Amino acid sequence: MAPFQILTFSLKNSFMRKIKEYLSSCSDFQIINLPSLSEEIPPVFKKDDWIGMVDLDHQPESLESIVKTVQSRYPEKAFLLISKEVYPESSPTVPGIYFIDHDSLSCSLFIPFLAALAEKSGLINANLQVETNLNQRLSELLLIRKASLHLTMNLSLDSVLESILESAMELVTADDTHVFLYEHGVLSFASALFNGHQQRKPFMNPRPEGITYKVAKEGEKIVVNSMMNHPLFEDLSWEGSIVGLPLKIGNTVLGVMNVALKRAHEFTINEIRALEFLAEQASIAIQNAKLYEQAQQEIVDRKKAEEAIKYMAHHDALTGLPNRRLFNERISLEISRSQRNNQKIGVMLFDLDHLKNVNDSFGHSVGDLLLQSVGQRLLGLLRKSDTVARMGGDEFLLILPEMKQPQDAVLTAERILSALSTPFLLDGNQINITTSIGIVFFPDDGTGVDDLIKKADIAMYKAKEKGGNIYHFYTA
Repeated sequence: MAPFQILTFSLKNSFMRKIKEYLSSCSDFQIINLPSLSEEIPPVFKKDDWIGMVDLDHQPESLESIVKTVQSRYPEKAFLLISKEVYPESSPTVPGIYFIDHDSLSCSLFIPFLAALAEKSGLINANLQVETNLNQRLSELLLIRKASLHLTMNLSLDSVLESILESAMELVTADDTHVFLYEHGVLSFASALFNGHQQRKPFMNPRPEGITYKVAKEGEKIVVNSMMNHPLFEDLSWEGSIVGLPLKIGNTVLGVMNVALKRAHEFTINEIRALEFLAEQASIAIQNAKLYEQAQQEIVDRKKAEEAIKYMAHHDALTGLPNRRLFNERISLEISRSQRNNQKIGVMLFDLDHLKNVNDSFGHSVGDLLLQSVGQRLLGLLRKSDTVARMGGDEFLLILPEMKQPQDAVLTAERILSALSTPFLLDGNQINITTSIGIVFFPDDGTGVDDLIKKADIAMYKAKEKGGNIYHFYTA
């Protein structure tokens, strides 16, 4: 017969002795007497299965009150309510509570009856423990599911880590959970929850010889059930417990997740397994964040490259001014707009007089600086609606949209002549140049882009024939 324990509740110790006498043929039992049902159960009995026996004849409370007390304080325990009477008055029918008279105690079936009660009580408690474990596993799975869902639905590393830390905190009722990223041998703060509140900075930075760096360097978890008795904390004398978990993809450590309590705690195998799963989720989140960041950077780089290619296709590499291609696109748009609005467009073609002399005297590098400086001066003279482009070599083209009268072009040409005749100081050298300008108008001198440029070129050479540093209108 399996051993069982008995708690008697009586104001008379003689009641317990009498029960012992009835059980004298059975040596495998333990019995303790308490004066009343409100007494604290001895620690040795708290976690074990035991049977209660109440001496009804020496209890000050009423039967109804005793039954209520048994039901409220010990709902899963078997109780024998023992009295001299065969059937006490108003005996209620309550599961787990049995009414027995004194004569029945001496019956040969009493000990087998107790053994059956003890076995039943053990089965009930085992079932309760299984149910408790199942509920605990269900709670762990729900917390893991919550973290997993957050991982699949959110690319924000901060948000995912916060969700994982919340799950870890709930899992072991922790006080502090935090994640540090590990790269190039250095830990950096990523996320933390302390007493349920998100932290923007760590409670303290990881010690070089502490648990966080040790986990990061070795890539293995460390479980400390009591910091008071662990060498990693011998210089701190902290009360508490902690689990340090490496956040790894393959053999590469991406970071460390710590889950800490302010009290000593015996971490169970299931708790460790669940925390390891959350650590895997955190590792995936960090890896995803890195990949997402790389993808975003690649997109930015690709866009920059595309913009650079587009810019290079439409701009002169030396001066940064629009090139012939962009000039053609813009003048075509201006011609279409002018045809709709019945307006004139001025087109100028000009080059620098005697640029070859500058290259021969000062070198091509100074000649290039001169072209760049000319471009900047021209931009400073023009309206936002005007376009100045470099044709190549020392030739430039200018679009003057919305011309009200030819005199507007004259004013612009005179400003250009004056600006470019002002000396340039380049690389310690004073450079003096002039320019010759040919001017045509749309639609008076032509309606096609190539035709207008050809006639502006003719007008420019007419200006050169006159000695340069002058403008000339095209004439048929």
